[in-house]
Amino acid sequence: MSDLVIKRCNIQFMLRAIFFAFASALLTLFTALMISWRTLNIGVGFGMLVCLVIMLYTLSFRKINEKIADCWRGKGKIGLSVLLAVTVLGFAYVICATVFMVRGAYKKVADSGETPVVIVLGCQVMEDGPSTLLEERIDAAYEYLVEHPECPCIVSGGQGADEVMSEAQCMYNELVKRGISPERIHMEDRSTSTKENLAFSKNIMDEKGLGNTAVLVTNGWHEFRAQLIAEDLGMTCGAASADTPLTLLPCNYIRELFGIAYQVFL
Repeated sequence: MSDLVIKRCNIQFMLRAIFFAFASALLTLFTALMISWRTLNIGVGFGMLVCLVIMLYTLSFRKINEKIADCWRGKGKIGLSVLLAVTVLGFAYVICATVFMVRGAYKKVADSGETPVVIVLGCQVMEDGPSTLLEERIDAAYEYLVEHPECPCIVSGGQGADEVMSEAQCMYNELVKRGISPERIHMEDRSTSTKENLAFSKNIMDEKGLGNTAVLVTNGWHEFRAQLIAEDLGMTCGAASADTPLTLLPCNYIRELFGIAYQVFL
């Protein structure tokens, strides 16, 4: 066996090992989240499926490649062509959606001559207080409200069956506890989705005469879809993005890819 062939085999082995280790680590993370949350959402489920496919391919890539070659030479050429086209389109969508997510996370509110309303989008409330993601949103809202004392605020989120209080009430309590004046905060506590968050918040803006300009406070990966909905409702909006812990980013990123597709195409 020539040195070139040996070197090529070593590189292949290293790449397979790296991909296998990475997929294994993500699979462990997704499994831990599923056990912790006691539920299987689309972000966790699809992420686990992708990790399993990667691990299977790295372990049996020669046999899989041989079967693919046999199919290509036989009657499976059309099916493989369709699968390849779908895969390419899927990767293109992921890249485009990611670019728009990043842009949305850093979008500045346009100068419309109006004082923007800070709309804080809800997230799960735990028995002992806000969840990790909701805590990050509260932190981002607090920082923005301190830096912009002229801005009113709407905290938006209803109460789920597994929540001890509405998300709006939880956010209100935390912001007031940190020193934000209660007079600045309006509560919207009926919504059960991002679309309702923004639609009901827009109703409050109209009723209170707060204008149509808003700064949306949510996690960075969620900003773009929230902005799409807000703009459909006639708002001019920008972002005050909250951080997301790295352990929670993969599942929420995957879930948001499906959310954006649903919002744009359905």
